[in-house]
Amino acid sequence: MSVQKWEIPRDPEAFAEDIFRIVSHPIMQEVYRFRHRIAKAMRDFLDEEGFVEFDPIMIGPVTDPGTRGAFEFRIPYYGREYRLMRSGILYKQLLAAAMDEGKIYFFYPNLRHEPIDAGRTGRHLVEFVQVDLEVRDADHFQVMEIAERLLKRVIDEMKKYEDRLREVWEFFGSSRKSLPDVKLPLKRMTHHEAVELLMEHAKDPAVIRELEERFGVKKPQERLSFKAEIPWEWEWYLSKIHEQPFFIYDYPRGARGFYDREYPDRPGILMDFDLLAPEGHGELSSGAAREYEVSKVFAKMRETNENPELYRWYLQFLRDHGKPTAGFGIGMERLVKYICDLPSVHLARPAPKVPGVHSP
Repeated sequence: MSVQKWEIPRDPEAFAEDIFRIVSHPIMQEVYRFRHRIAKAMRDFLDEEGFVEFDPIMIGPVTDPGTRGAFEFRIPYYGREYRLMRSGILYKQLLAAAMDEGKIYFFYPNLRHEPIDAGRTGRHLVEFVQVDLEVRDADHFQVMEIAERLLKRVIDEMKKYEDRLREVWEFFGSSRKSLPDVKLPLKRMTHHEAVELLMEHAKDPAVIRELEERFGVKKPQERLSFKAEIPWEWEWYLSKIHEQPFFIYDYPRGARGFYDREYPDRPGILMDFDLLAPEGHGELSSGAAREYEVSKVFAKMRETNENPELYRWYLQFLRDHGKPTAGFGIGMERLVKYICDLPSVHLARPAPKVPGVHSP
């Protein structure tokens, strides 16, 4: 395959100028084929594990409020105001509790009105797909084990096509020679341990300079906290210094939505996790054990100024039928970005919607 690097513009605005020229490029066609192969590998794995697939619910009276900085899209709906789904968390909790199999999944399109500065990260889209799954009578450690086996399955399947992958890697200037031989169990570190490690690295002026230049943030060392999410720039750095995928778990209360369960014997610590790719690709997946005691959910809603009236159906479900569940979602575009070692997530789908960019 003889192609030139300049033939695929890196700027997402280019899709508005000549979208056909971009999506028909031989390398982009190969990226889309890998997206298809990855989706098939994931479906095959989940079906073999006894999961039932559902079509996604796209609109409802309320959606997941727990996304970092992303706003809702709202639409008029026969005299009421409905939301476009930012994730399927509420519905997958419902269906995992309802189905005899106790295991369900979606290929769930998400729509999130991300802040404009998220468009500069190379990791955020307004429109994307999550492979969203939920398991009844499971905790976060049990679904972490599913997540790592699922990721290993995808990587092992894509190794069969490494000759084609190398063409993609070479085209985009990657120095990668092969996908990793994933060893299970994956490395696990708590949120506290991750922040401690990053604070140690933050003592190096070269690290601070690199983050300031790459992400346009000032004094990134002051953005690290044991009580909050790990900032994007530090998540990238932590990912960059790893060669294998890894987990961060036990995030602090307040870092996630009301639906993530706290440890009964460790107040303030959530039973949740992120799965990160190596080589600077960052978060692939977030997951958690779900809060199912309606009194605790209601109290958390009050703390975060959520309107319980909008969640009436969800609270009624928890009160009458709530059961322990746990699950996670893997971002399809981020996974394609990692497998293909793309410079930006917008190259992982045709007609990408990047925050702040008007495109087809």
